[in-house]
Amino acid sequence: MLTPAQAFKYKVVPLVVQDRQLIAAVEDPHDFATLEALTHQTGYRVLPRVAPEVRIYYYIERYYGVARPTRFVKFGETPRGDETATDPALPAPPLPGLPPVPAALVSAPGPKPRLRSTKMAQMFDDSESLELDAEDLLETLDADDAAPAERATSVRAATHTPVALEATVAGPDPLPLAADDALAALATVSDRDAMIEALLGYARTAFKGAVLFTVRDQMAFGWKAVGELPGRAYVEHLLIPLEAPSIVQAAIASEFGVFHGEIAPSTVNTYLYKTLGIDEPKYATAGVIMIGRRVVNVLYGHGGELTSDQIEELRQVCSVTAEAYARLIAVRKRSNSA
Repeated sequence: MLTPAQAFKYKVVPLVVQDRQLIAAVEDPHDFATLEALTHQTGYRVLPRVAPEVRIYYYIERYYGVARPTRFVKFGETPRGDETATDPALPAPPLPGLPPVPAALVSAPGPKPRLRSTKMAQMFDDSESLELDAEDLLETLDADDAAPAERATSVRAATHTPVALEATVAGPDPLPLAADDALAALATVSDRDAMIEALLGYARTAFKGAVLFTVRDQMAFGWKAVGELPGRAYVEHLLIPLEAPSIVQAAIASEFGVFHGEIAPSTVNTYLYKTLGIDEPKYATAGVIMIGRRVVNVLYGHGGELTSDQIEELRQVCSVTAEAYARLIAVRKRSNSA
């Protein structure tokens, strides 16, 4: 995974590889530059787990053979710094040296893992009922069937907006779309990227800043960000556990799939805003995109109090996005069977 020099430089100890994720012990889980460097080096999404600096240096010395800084030598030969403690699972001093030199570093993960299958009902394309596995949904999420010019053309045609192609594909954010234009685009999109472009175009108009999360395995993963968010470059490091109180959980638990209001204090919400690099807003909003009973995305946004009409527009956009997902999955299923 890492060379001894890299482990020492980043103060990190890799622990577990889980699907396309690497769980690693680090000193500061909010050091996003380090997390980004580790992601680039290993090819895995890094899930940070906090450990004291002394223990990280201890295990770097034990497993990589890199000596601890002098100030930590006095803590002795145990990971907790207790000279009298013994751990039969660890080799006795002296500490082992460098491990054997590998023929090659571990390569980045290959084909994406298949997550456990969850049947999803109530998915319709015209009058045809679809019941698909979670794997089919993920294949559609990862699809890239259209060229950028084709994606831009599909959104522009659906919204009847005469915008130059360069303006559509060159900027960091998609074109801003009013709710009606976004609904028209979502009703006719033919690939995943055009769908997300229309959804985020709506988010640019509706919110000062917005984040689109993907949801799987009881976690919401940051995926895309638009608007005025100083920390948007780190959005892919966002990991929101669904079982913990947060605005994401509030949206999923809401009766109509939309939460809007003042934010309840919680550790996860504090983490969210620290990552995004903004102060906690007074009002925030989140809409849920579901296929049947399975949550696939959560669209978060903030920027002020919304009217009841604006909340209803968000609910409609999320609903039509879910229909677009079902339509794209149905097309994929037909093409695969053909």
